[in-house]
Amino acid sequence: MAKSKSKLKIDLKDPGVRNVLASVFVIGVCVFFWFDSVYSPLAEEITRLEGEKERVEAELLKINALKPQIQRLRQESAALEAELDSLKNMFPDGKELPRLIRELTSVNRRSGVVTTRFMPKPDVVKEYYIENKYDVSITGDYHNIGALFSYMANFQLIINLANVNINANPNFGNDLTRGGGGGAVSVERQPSVNATFEMTTFSSKK
Repeated sequence: MAKSKSKLKIDLKDPGVRNVLASVFVIGVCVFFWFDSVYSPLAEEITRLEGEKERVEAELLKINALKPQIQRLRQESAALEAELDSLKNMFPDGKELPRLIRELTSVNRRSGVVTTRFMPKPDVVKEYYIENKYDVSITGDYHNIGALFSYMANFQLIINLANVNINANPNFGNDLTRGGGGGAVSVERQPSVNATFEMTTFSSKK
């Protein structure tokens, strides 16, 4: 039995065939340029964005893991700042003379002591700090002077007292008469004790 065989014949001279081949060629060129100019850049951008997303997610995981530590560090920073402020009050950058005089005036009133002499002395410069020295004389009753020293021990400024001398007031027992306004006269009792001492405060060396 004879078998019929069909052969596909493409006749390039046929205008229809040439049109089809031309159309296929144009479509192929268009697909190539679309792939090269549109699809490839988009695919690269997608790959880049996926990589960036993974990097950001990894950073976010690190930040979330560090949140408890950040909160702890903030608390430690606040505590250290408060401690630093306290140290600055005790160990200021300058002599803080106005503040010292205000505090002395306040404790004088509370203790009933009168400051009769307050004389700044030359500063003593050390390696890391400066000693600010003052000669001080006060007068009052014995227990009042003790109260004054107790108040001074509670100053925010660090204060050292040296060369403390406490002597009986030779005028104790004599009345001190003072004239007031409108011709009024007040009579005050002389205090029983005079005291002298050297007071030292400290300031940081800039």
